[in-house]
Amino acid sequence: MELKTRVLVSLYCVTALLALVMAWMHLPAYFGHGIVDANVQFWKDALFNANPAGRFLTVDILFLAFVCNVWMFVEGRRLGVKYLYVYVIAGIFIAISVAFPLFMAARELRVAALDSSKTGYSIKAVDVLALMFLFAITLLASIATF
Repeated sequence: MELKTRVLVSLYCVTALLALVMAWMHLPAYFGHGIVDANVQFWKDALFNANPAGRFLTVDILFLAFVCNVWMFVEGRRLGVKYLYVYVIAGIFIAISVAFPLFMAARELRVAALDSSKTGYSIKAVDVLALMFLFAITLLASIATF
């Protein structure tokens, strides 16, 4: 496996882990309600009891999640990635911000296994800086919600 593939897979896995920790730190308020009541209350809060910014983000993430699921099925079937439904179900019950990076890691490993000549990619220094900036904003915003 090429170093680039290892780095990208590691980045996806670390992102999934951070997303899991940062997102799920907000769920203990729902744990005492039972799984059905907890989900009902969560979605009431996300869609109806939130302020306009919270509702915007909920709708935005739901549409993004739908497109991610479409792409996971199309790309996963094209490349023969195993366990596609696990990623979709994890996106629903855990978080799409966890499931999608895990799918991307599995996809990257599958591409590397199929043809190592396809794993090469080119990324510019300015791209890395932009991604680091976006990551910093994401991490700071996540920490600020506590």
